[in-house]
Amino acid sequence: MTRPRFLFVSVALACATGLATTGCATLPSSSSPQVIDTFSPEGSELSVPTPVPDQEPDLLVRDFLKAAAMADQRHAAARQFLTPEAAKSWDDLAETVIVLRADLSAVGGRSADRAEYTLRAEKVGTLDPGGIFREDDGQLEVTIGLTRTDGQWRIDELPPGAVIERTEFFSTYAQRDLFFLSGTGDALVPDPRWTAADRTDVGYSLVNLLATGPRPGLSESVLSRVPASVSVRPGEDGDRTGPTGTTIDFAGLPVLSTQATTEFAAQVVWTLARADVPGPYRLERDGAPLDERYANGWTTEDVRDFNPYPPAEPMRYTLTAADGLVRLEAGGARPAGGPWSDVRGGRNAVVSYNGRTLAVVAGGDEGGPRRILVGAINGAPTEALTARTVAGPTFHPVTGQAWVLVDDARLLRIGMGANGPTVQEMDAGPILSLGSRVTGLRIDQSGAQLAVVVDGKVFIGSMSAETGQPLAGTFRQIGRALGETASSVAWRDRSTIVVGRDTTEAPVATISVDGAIAEPLSQRNISGPVTAVAAAGREIYVVDRRSLLRLDSVAETGDRYWREIPGLAAIRADPVVAG
Repeated sequence: MTRPRFLFVSVALACATGLATTGCATLPSSSSPQVIDTFSPEGSELSVPTPVPDQEPDLLVRDFLKAAAMADQRHAAARQFLTPEAAKSWDDLAETVIVLRADLSAVGGRSADRAEYTLRAEKVGTLDPGGIFREDDGQLEVTIGLTRTDGQWRIDELPPGAVIERTEFFSTYAQRDLFFLSGTGDALVPDPRWTAADRTDVGYSLVNLLATGPRPGLSESVLSRVPASVSVRPGEDGDRTGPTGTTIDFAGLPVLSTQATTEFAAQVVWTLARADVPGPYRLERDGAPLDERYANGWTTEDVRDFNPYPPAEPMRYTLTAADGLVRLEAGGARPAGGPWSDVRGGRNAVVSYNGRTLAVVAGGDEGGPRRILVGAINGAPTEALTARTVAGPTFHPVTGQAWVLVDDARLLRIGMGANGPTVQEMDAGPILSLGSRVTGLRIDQSGAQLAVVVDGKVFIGSMSAETGQPLAGTFRQIGRALGETASSVAWRDRSTIVVGRDTTEAPVATISVDGAIAEPLSQRNISGPVTAVAAAGREIYVVDRRSLLRLDSVAETGDRYWREIPGLAAIRADPVVAG
């Protein structure tokens, strides 16, 4: 069900690659960046800090920060460290700031009954209501005051909101996906949220979050069959999750059509299944089965057409300088034959999701124009247009059209008409507002989100469910610790991207779409910089300064090294996969 997730804080990634000297100064120079597993669903017993008698004020503040990572019952654990008046007035919901490390320094002289400390820290991100993580940077500085109450130090002055050190955050929270429907209603789009790792009512919590709708940046890109009027809660007899499955009783749910019921179930079932909530899932409306056909419970098999992480075939083709399109077979590589094998100087090739159409950027050597070629993979290529620079191509999974951004100015989509390619100009404004030089462009497998590389930085944005156009105001930078070293991007799956970097240190990294999890991939047998990346299922493909390489991303850790592809050793080739 849930894939193991190892959280590698973006600032730590920067330290590993020598990109953020400020962040690196907080880690011992002799040790490797720490990898933290934040989700332990079995036997997780978190230690809840409590005030210690006669505790020194600075140590009490330290324990308060640890307790602030536990948000249950409006931060009841943290409120124990406050005076009664401060506990009543503290607005813990104002903002949750996650910091790399909190440094405390005394303010002025400490008296017998009064102490003040300045908390300074480097921001990692913020946690919005609904468990939405947003990457952030910059410095935080706040003042925390303490007074003696009945002979014990307690905090009586603190800013609104909560401050959590990253180690505590990743120890007490887990990332779980909510799923919403793509604009066409036939695919699921993940919306990552962070909730308490050890909560026992996670299923009810996630379904209630579904009813609040998607994060603001996704609201015009996705649909939901879970209306805001819906609420769920554990039954009066206690927790209704057990070894025989989970019962979710919905209140306020209107009558749905058969298709809408299936879409509703797809959202709920995949959200619960990916969070390791035990199935089957008995979905009820006011105590009665939502659909009598599934009175004994729904499983992921019942909504398998909506699988948000469908299996993908490994790469079947590459594009080489000497032989054009090359087919990969068990015995090695050989020219595919036909007109595509006559294409010379091709690069940045992708195939449509149905496997029928190929798009290739050719030419461009020595400053010449680049040609965008499209056509059936078993047919002949046709030139759609020429340009000085090209970002893409990338295929839309629903329309089957190829997208390119040319000359850092025009966003175009190319369709295959009866009389040849058709080119339609789209609104490039939301992308061009991010910077001047666009080198990466990839649509995700659901057609709801777009990843771009602009001026060496990575952005994720949304596309309108109504018009298919990129949506202004939805693009946000992720992977800030990478600096401005990104050169190319691909979707590993709908919740994770792969980034190729113009650097020799950690030249390939993966980043979750919310920016919370960044992980450098193996540096064994790879020589950056990386000029192209692609992904197909468990395998990731890159072009480094020597050749085309592949990595099995789920192999045992000791076996994760980049390997050349049989038949293509020392040959310049570009990956050709769906996307």
